[in-house]
Amino acid sequence: MPAALRSTSPAEMIAIEVRFVSSLTKFSDSPRFAERIEVVAETTIGDLITRYGLPIDEIARVLCNGRDLNPGTYTGGNLDLGASISDGDVITFSGPAPAIPGLRSAAV
Repeated sequence: MPAALRSTSPAEMIAIEVRFVSSLTKFSDSPRFAERIEVVAETTIGDLITRYGLPIDEIARVLCNGRDLNPGTYTGGNLDLGASISDGDVITFSGPAPAIPGLRSAAV
C-alpha cells in the first residue's frame, strides 16, 4: 500500500465544551446543561447539531467563544453549518428566549 494511503496515526482529537441554553437544555444529558467532549479535529457546527439531534428550526443562536455564528438571523441570515471548531472552543446552542409577561421586546 502506498505511504500516502496508509495511516499510521489516529485522527487528531480536540477537546471542546458544548452548552445548551433556553429551550435546548432538553438535548443535554448533563444537569449543568454543559459537557466537555472530544471530537475529531475536522468537526463542524453542523456535525455537532447532528450529533445531538438538534432541530435546526429550534436553534435561535449558536455562539463559538461568545461570537455569534448566525448573525442576521432576524433579518434573513443563516447559520454557518460548516463553521470549524478549534481545540478549547466553547460552543453554545440557544433556543429562542421565552417571552416574559409584561415586558415589551426590543426592536430587532
